[in-house]
Amino acid sequence: MDDGSRCYAYLADSGSSSAPGDCERSGARWATGGSDGRWSEEPSMRSTMVPASDDKFVQLRLQMEGDMKSYGLTESKDLKALWKKMDRDGNSEIEISEVEDLTQELVKSGIWPKWMSYKDALEQAFETTLEESDHGDHSVHQEEFHNLLLNMFWFCKLHEVFQDIDSSGDGLVSLEEFQEGMARLGMQPDGNIQKDFRELDRDGGGTADFKEFCSWVRMKVTPEHNHAFDTDKQSAAKITSKQPAEATAGVVARKKSFADFDALEKKLKALCADESGKGLQKLWQRLDFNGNNLVSLAEIDKWVVETWALLNHKPALMRAFKATTEAGGNKDEYVHKKDFKRLILNLFYFNKLCWLFDQVDEEHNRKLDLKEFTWCLSMCGAKMSERSAAAEFQKVDTNGGGEILFDEFCKYFTQKHCPHELTDFVADQ
Repeated sequence: MDDGSRCYAYLADSGSSSAPGDCERSGARWATGGSDGRWSEEPSMRSTMVPASDDKFVQLRLQMEGDMKSYGLTESKDLKALWKKMDRDGNSEIEISEVEDLTQELVKSGIWPKWMSYKDALEQAFETTLEESDHGDHSVHQEEFHNLLLNMFWFCKLHEVFQDIDSSGDGLVSLEEFQEGMARLGMQPDGNIQKDFRELDRDGGGTADFKEFCSWVRMKVTPEHNHAFDTDKQSAAKITSKQPAEATAGVVARKKSFADFDALEKKLKALCADESGKGLQKLWQRLDFNGNNLVSLAEIDKWVVETWALLNHKPALMRAFKATTEAGGNKDEYVHKKDFKRLILNLFYFNKLCWLFDQVDEEHNRKLDLKEFTWCLSMCGAKMSERSAAAEFQKVDTNGGGEILFDEFCKYFTQKHCPHELTDFVADQ
């Protein structure tokens, strides 16, 4: 079916069969790969013919896979050629204007479909790619190009679907619009409609924007958490260099990961440890653009978006700001220059804490039960019995409600009541 880069099992084919069952009947046996990289026969493995799925999400996934291949978004040689066309000035980075110009050109020439010309979707795709970037600037670099194309394709493709659901045309989808729109499109979400909407409305605001919708659909079209799908975007640099192309199905935006935080933590520690202080001084000047040696929450918010998109989590930002001003003894609701290093550490600390909380919050209700809390301990490497985990849970659940709110979770960490493995995981010092 492809270059075999994602092969988990194979069946030898004589060249005349129309389905795996024909090979099996002729005596061929399935083979699977082991951890040592060798292939071995699996005599007990059999294939079963099943009807094509009529699930709309499955059909959407298959349609997008075929479209992306036909529009030249999977092959390495096509990606390289496309990069050269988009990076017209040859400076190895592209701006949103270059993306829009080339897209318009490709659509007009008929190489790309008309639905690729949605400006709002292209801007969202570009912003999402920047959020995933470690460069902290406003340009997409070559190693991020594959990410950009994936986001452009999916965001534009889903833009039409989103418009059909957004009956009010305000750019936001309510629970009622979501229910009516899904039914009209023939896409019936699984289970309870309110539960599905909570998955879509991750920030709990009562409405979902286009970006949230794209992320939700991405999980619907690739629900199996296939490792190959989730690592596509991490392999973008390989795609645009000399490695063979991998399939790009099912990816909208790569999730934050341990590696993301580890890499940024290393940079921040080096920055704060630099005795010359030149790096910190440069960052502060960029943040304190008017030079009055103090900055507001709004200024910090804008600066974080432009500098470290990984730390752009509003609940974490609020707590980092509050923790910094309180520790600095400032009563004027500003962060002063002398507290800048503390602000950077707090931003990292609370963002990693928020990320950990989100990872274990299976219901996405911003609460953790005992099971989810125990999973949290396990993620951080804390090995303890069920009784010990329950005892830790009671320390956090100060009101005895059987659930941990995020504020309680933060307080538990900041007061150092948690196991050493958890504080080591966050590594705020």
